[in-house]
Amino acid sequence: MQNGFGSLVAPLTLDALSAAAVLMLISALALSGAAVRHPQHRGLLWWQAALWLAAGGTTLAALWPAGALGEAVIGWLVHLLLLQWPILLLAGLRRFNGRQGLPADGARDWGVLIAAAFVHTLAAIWHDTAVLAWAAAGATAGLHLYVAALVFMGDGGRDGTPLQALGAATALAGLAPALAVLPTGDASAWLGAQALAAGLAAVVMAFVVLTLLYERTEKQLRASRRRLRVLANLDPLTQVPNRRHFQDLAHRVLRTDPEGSAVLLIFDIDHFKHINDHLGHAAGDRALCLVSGSVLEHLRAQDVAGRHGGDEFVLLLRRANLQHAMAVASRIVYEVQKRAGANLLPTITLSFGVVQVAPEETLPDALRRADQALYEAKRQGRSRAVAAEGDEARPVFHESQRLGLTAC
Repeated sequence: MQNGFGSLVAPLTLDALSAAAVLMLISALALSGAAVRHPQHRGLLWWQAALWLAAGGTTLAALWPAGALGEAVIGWLVHLLLLQWPILLLAGLRRFNGRQGLPADGARDWGVLIAAAFVHTLAAIWHDTAVLAWAAAGATAGLHLYVAALVFMGDGGRDGTPLQALGAATALAGLAPALAVLPTGDASAWLGAQALAAGLAAVVMAFVVLTLLYERTEKQLRASRRRLRVLANLDPLTQVPNRRHFQDLAHRVLRTDPEGSAVLLIFDIDHFKHINDHLGHAAGDRALCLVSGSVLEHLRAQDVAGRHGGDEFVLLLRRANLQHAMAVASRIVYEVQKRAGANLLPTITLSFGVVQVAPEETLPDALRRADQALYEAKRQGRSRAVAAEGDEARPVFHESQRLGLTAC
């Protein structure tokens, strides 16, 4: 105890350094394994480099005899290996999520590292100068605090909590060694304490990085599931619900709305085969997209639209009547014909079958009645909307309305 705290530093530090070196190597291996499984994440290469270099420095500090830690060359090499990880950590964060908005830029980060390494090089050359030794300690602490401040100031978003923990560990790794050996002024002990603090902080870094990777992967999986649900529910060409999804939505509406309050419309493009045969399938696709876009523009948010198959579409208007449905059909036709020329298409006409969904009527029954009304519209010469009442066995076509222009 004659040297106070300094006499205990060497043996305790070496034991702790050995454990820290093992943890560092395990952490570096774990992160490298994660990088193999998730190579698409930017920033992983920088984090792996930070951990492996810091593990090398910690291992060197643990394996070299305690009395030799003060030797200039070995001490300088250990310092440089341990000095780099906060900056490489920062470089990885800047690339992992470019929208985190970390302050400053990469050029300034590397400038701070170069300046700190320069001070350490001077301290290694004139290793008997106490002022330079403490200047090197101050440079190390300043570098760590610089990185910690940027991490705290950045907009981490959902990653904010693990990043704040990482910033706190970085700051402690810079301050703890200097505070631990301040009473003794022993540069050799300070180097060991720095290696120990860097090792423990880098373990925290590995844990946080793995957490960020897990959360990013989970977020990407959720987004993929959402995209798959959208692809499963929407017609890929027209971007309206496909037949199955329309029926799901329509069943839900008919269960929740007052009975008899919905109107069902089925319509298709007149002479659609003629468009495909004479103008090509690309023109047919443009016609389908033009019709679906016009439908979506003129429907309320509460209404339901779908592609029933081929060139046939279906609409369910909530809390509406036949007159309202006829007006909607007229507006859709007007919009389609107004935009046909801009889409390099001839005049397009549509035929509609319209029914008021009866109380206790099922969706398939209503669809069959609307289909009968659509066939009646075709029989009457197309380019019109026909409304039907009565049941499927005895339909009554009591209203027929001509829509838009006649196709050329």
